[in-house]
Amino acid sequence: MPERIELTIFWCPKHGSMSFYTMYRSEIEDILMNYHFDQALLFTFIDIDIIKEWIWDVFCREPERIIIDTIKY
Repeated sequence: MPERIELTIFWCPKHGSMSFYTMYRSEIEDILMNYHFDQALLFTFIDIDIIKEWIWDVFCREPERIIIDTIKY
């Protein structure tokens, strides 16, 4: 399982609003347990739409686009 996943989040294309965010192991485990997964396996794939849903739930804002910059194991 990754130690961290670094993201670039684009909020509003009109204003060019963006944020950089790092998801750490505890947050990754939270996604795996609470968003349509029963178990975190070595080869589990998290769809970008699930990461987008998690960001929406955490920040109470819908991201326009997400780019995964780095995955650190």
